[in-house]
Amino acid sequence: MGKLARKLAGMACLAGCLLGGVVTMARAADLNIGFKAEVTSADPHVLNGANRNVWGHVYDTLVEQDRQLRPTPGLAQSWRLVNPTTWEFTLRPNVKFHNGAALTADDVKYSIVRAMQLPGPRTFRSYLRDVDSVSVSVSAPLTLQVKTKRVSPTLPENLGLVAILPRSLGEHVGEDSFASGKAAIGSGPYKFSSWLHGQKLVLTKNPDYWGAKQPWEHVTLQFIPREPARAAALLSGSVDVINDVTANMEAALKRYELVSVTSYMLNYLALDQFRDRSPFVRAADGTPLAKNPLKDARVRQAMMTAINRDGIIRFLMKGDATAAEQLVPKGFFGYENGFKLPAYDLAKAKALLAEAGYPAGFQLTVHCTNNRYVNDARLCEAVAQVFSQIGIKTEVATMPYSVFQTRAFGGASGESEFSVFLVGNGAVTGDTLTALVSTIHSADKAAGTGASNYGRYHNKEVDSLIDKAAANTDEPARLRQQQQAARLALGDGAIIPLLHLNASWAMKKQLTMTPRADGFTMAMDIHPK
Repeated sequence: MGKLARKLAGMACLAGCLLGGVVTMARAADLNIGFKAEVTSADPHVLNGANRNVWGHVYDTLVEQDRQLRPTPGLAQSWRLVNPTTWEFTLRPNVKFHNGAALTADDVKYSIVRAMQLPGPRTFRSYLRDVDSVSVSVSAPLTLQVKTKRVSPTLPENLGLVAILPRSLGEHVGEDSFASGKAAIGSGPYKFSSWLHGQKLVLTKNPDYWGAKQPWEHVTLQFIPREPARAAALLSGSVDVINDVTANMEAALKRYELVSVTSYMLNYLALDQFRDRSPFVRAADGTPLAKNPLKDARVRQAMMTAINRDGIIRFLMKGDATAAEQLVPKGFFGYENGFKLPAYDLAKAKALLAEAGYPAGFQLTVHCTNNRYVNDARLCEAVAQVFSQIGIKTEVATMPYSVFQTRAFGGASGESEFSVFLVGNGAVTGDTLTALVSTIHSADKAAGTGASNYGRYHNKEVDSLIDKAAANTDEPARLRQQQQAARLALGDGAIIPLLHLNASWAMKKQLTMTPRADGFTMAMDIHPK
């Protein structure tokens, strides 16, 4: 146990003794959450994971997600395809906004259109790229039709990311009005009470909520970025639950309830597969190479086979991650039973390198963040060690995410500066189609594909399968197409999956929680025992 962990463990013991060995909640009707990330905007249509987590208490969506991120009824109690390019949603009756106004299809239309048109880089436009028009019948105020530009089998899941607001807010409602609470009107289980930037946000129970009744009168999210500070807040009793608990804190928090789940977030290596000469690849003797070895599938397969994922989990990540087997964890739509990435085999990896014409290997620099993901810099060091063992002499360059993101993702130029680099991404809708379209498909800005294909991987057969799946409303057939596309792409070394990060929480023993694969900390999932 480290020095910090021992100190926190001592605090836990002291707190337990002072309370007679039982940690009690200050007020049973209130829930206090120590939350890692700060809310960046009060506008629920500004895309950010922490924003969606927090504002998901205040605003409902048409389609909700279960713990494995699969679609379930939300404000829409049902939906169906009227024709290949028209979805019809039937809304729940008797749903009211926090201001008492009845929710209608006009409010949903207003919200979708607003989310599509909101300016700025962090919006939901990419998820709504298939929407052509939204219509409401005067004779059916609880029925909504969404016409799409093309067949869009995952439209319900994508619409499920958009918060529903009252149309009465108008066209020009902005950040200030949401932040003050004036425009923060949803239909969710909690109402906006107050927001103290950088410190906390307070929510109050909505007694008229259409869904399950909530046990908490007030929910306070205290923004505590540093993990030791969050742990200390739990130990002192100032919060009841904390999120983003890493394995090195478990010993200090053993008196508390610990909950963990494999999340959708995939850490993987992106590889430069489009430049003839890659900037951070050199010959074994350090001289420039005439061609980029990363463009050779055998080299990519060698690198894939050199990764000891189980060893990384056991010795580095411990309880903080799950070894990646595919693009998504088990339980997600598109996961294929019986398929796994190549097993760790250094001899096979060396043979593949030799077959590709690199028996002496080559030199490589892997670029990584050092403050974005759990153990991100150390993960890259572990990868560098195994690459070096097969003859790819690898150095690691790390930097803060604020510097890394522009250099890695291309900025205005659209071209990455790096040859191999660590990326975190995943199927936010619980469906591999999201990852296939964004990360694996060839980049085509007009078609909206390949937005996260940073290595510029290109395979016509894989693209064709993804295109067919994206236009297929026969779910079993779509599943097979997505599985085949993922299998081919991973066999080709489109990317090198490493692990899925785990989402973990610690809470007082009197509480129970249903964990979610998106890692969201929702008061609706936390209940007294």
